[in-house]
Amino acid sequence: MKLPVWKEELPYPQPSEMPYPSGMTRILAHDGRRDLLPFLHDCTITSHGGKLYLGWYNSTDAEICGSSLIRGRYSEDGGESWSEVFNVVGEIGSAEEHFVPASFFVHEDKLFSLITEMGGKNLSISLDLFEAPQSSLDDWRRISVISGGFLSNSPPILMDTGDYIAGVWMPLKGETPAFPAVLISQGSDIAKPWRCSFLYDPLAPGAVKIRCPEITLVVQGSTVTAYVRNDEGKHGDPTSGASFVFTSGDYGESWSKPAKITMPVGNCKMFAGILSDGRRYMIYNNDQGYFKRGLLCMALTEPGEVEYTKVYKLFEGGAAEFDGRGGIWFYPCACEQEGFLYIACTMQEHDGVRSAVIAKIPLDSM
Repeated sequence: MKLPVWKEELPYPQPSEMPYPSGMTRILAHDGRRDLLPFLHDCTITSHGGKLYLGWYNSTDAEICGSSLIRGRYSEDGGESWSEVFNVVGEIGSAEEHFVPASFFVHEDKLFSLITEMGGKNLSISLDLFEAPQSSLDDWRRISVISGGFLSNSPPILMDTGDYIAGVWMPLKGETPAFPAVLISQGSDIAKPWRCSFLYDPLAPGAVKIRCPEITLVVQGSTVTAYVRNDEGKHGDPTSGASFVFTSGDYGESWSKPAKITMPVGNCKMFAGILSDGRRYMIYNNDQGYFKRGLLCMALTEPGEVEYTKVYKLFEGGAAEFDGRGGIWFYPCACEQEGFLYIACTMQEHDGVRSAVIAKIPLDSM
């Protein structure tokens, strides 16, 4: 069986050889320079009722420091303009509970989110299900706790079994390593606890140790692909932290041994999916050295295939559309709506200011 990685006989292009998608526009959806909250991270985006819903988490200080809360905006015109900021959960002044990150998704024509509650750095408490209110989008309703303290960086996907599947991971705690897993819902009753399937046992002799296993899934029938970030690179050695791919042939119940992703994926969150025309895509930071996130790109397969054969550049360096702002682009999430792929990510400037930006790409231009 072919692995869903770069096609072996094709040379992988150098960054200078990667084209930008023709017709792509790039949008500043939330400007960190106009916000009182200086830290922004981990965007989520989904389409619902003709609107785009964009979310992220803010902190009053650094990552999971001070107060951490989930906020967002929506667009009714394909991302050209955005609403005022709405608050999903959390409040400024509360330093005992942190909400990070969020994953928006639509179920039975209603907008939901999976959100992790944390007590501090790596101290995950629970993975909670929230439902958006029908009128004002401020202060979503917490429906239930669907699992223990997992983090979910990508939205759940509906399988043809009627169950949802979500890639999740547990942070390392002391000498206990981190590990990736999937959660599977009990059919359409998404408020009930979701059952867990581990990708592998990190405590087994000889098992790989993955420090920050953020996970994104691709579902095609009974086959599930899991791309898992690795964060064990050493400074100056970009080859030592290769990320992994796992595959399942039974809807995520059991998993293959890990294989290395053969594309130069940097140590950062990836996001993958399948376009409506049958092409797989994966969005990632092209590896330029440990923790260097200056180039965000997207690989594509041919329709119905699993091996990637084409790479496009999305963001690199400063962006002319944003008056040269940028430099660092990371933590993507994507959704498709009315013939366009919308890719949301964090933009970080050299002075540390962070904003939420979107690349809007016509599907027929790639």
